Amino acid sequence: MNTAIIQSSLKPQLASECLIQVERAVSELRRGRALPVNSDRNTRLIAAIETIDPEALEQFQSSPVSSTYVLITGQRAKRLGFNAPEHATVYRLSSPNGLPTEELRAVTDPIWSKDRASLPTDLSTKWSLTACDEVDAMCIKLIKHAELLPAAIVTDRKNTTDANPWSVQSSQILQGIEQQARSLQVVSEAQVPLEDAELARIVAFRPTDGGTEHLAIVVGEPDLTQPVLIRLHSECFTGDLLGSLRCDCGPQLRGAIAQMSQAGSGILLYLAQEGRGIGLINKLRAYQLQDAGLDTVDANLALGFEEDERDYLPAAQMLQLLGVKSVRLMTNNPRKVQALNNLGIEVAERVAHVMTANQHNRGYLFTKGTRGGHLFDVSHPPKKRDEQSN
Repeated sequence: MNTAIIQSSLKPQLASECLIQVERAVSELRRGRALPVNSDRNTRLIAAIETIDPEALEQFQSSPVSSTYVLITGQRAKRLGFNAPEHATVYRLSSPNGLPTEELRAVTDPIWSKDRASLPTDLSTKWSLTACDEVDAMCIKLIKHAELLPAAIVTDRKNTTDANPWSVQSSQILQGIEQQARSLQVVSEAQVPLEDAELARIVAFRPTDGGTEHLAIVVGEPDLTQPVLIRLHSECFTGDLLGSLRCDCGPQLRGAIAQMSQAGSGILLYLAQEGRGIGLINKLRAYQLQDAGLDTVDANLALGFEEDERDYLPAAQMLQLLGVKSVRLMTNNPRKVQALNNLGIEVAERVAHVMTANQHNRGYLFTKGTRGGHLFDVSHPPKKRDEQSN
């Protein structure tokens, strides 16, 4: 693989307006600000409940009760006892008596309700649950992109548009998120001899909005005319860096690099998708729920996320930039095989990548096999509670 060819094949790109607006919106939400989301019919003022600051909260409390509501995911609604379909996406919660501030976090955050407050026992009688529209769904999509708990407070402003410079069009949200992945470019690379692969280099990718960066660890000189040995590895701060025993991420990372070195070449994509795409903070929240008895899957669902929130479009874009068209994919997860095939990368072979269990992650691996569809032996039930990993 020729480095000069990779770099010369890239053309400088400018970030599109929707890509810039989406990333600005993410910044505002993470700082606790109220953000206008415009559609063809109206403007909705939204804020992430997890981070909302007092000034923004006052804006919602002073709005008419009839126009203010809370957005939660179908997974969260189900676990609050509402009769919501298991795979519903987003719902509105509203109350004729307003939205009590002390209940907002308890309703949307299972950790908060467990440790700091009690949910009202008559929740379903105090709050009404109704289906959302596409604009609401895009608001939650934006909040997930910000790696915050997927819950928002919203005020509907009928027949208005907002000229706030931080406002975003609802139609821009999904487009901006996809463009971030499609705009990835190689920005730097260097030889980095590794303990398990002395002939290795790291290639850094950055989207044109200056957002989340991903890395490729290229071992040896892969022959691009043949299927390349590939591993998609979601970053795991606790496992990769600290050596956590709650997951098998660290051994998978180092084991993949060693196997590529033994095979002569390979590429490991190190994707910035901590905690199956929910972010490090939410992964730690999921750990708390697992310590209370939930397994990996149910912990994510209780937080309002899906079982796996990862997007493999960045991986496909990175492989295309590296000139890889066909791969031998190191994975136990058939969803990764399907995702790459759907994104135009031929998976010529799936290569098993199984690590030895320990007393702390045995339950996690069992759940991977029984509920996550991973392809390895799950004949021995866990002796410990399930744990979270990527």
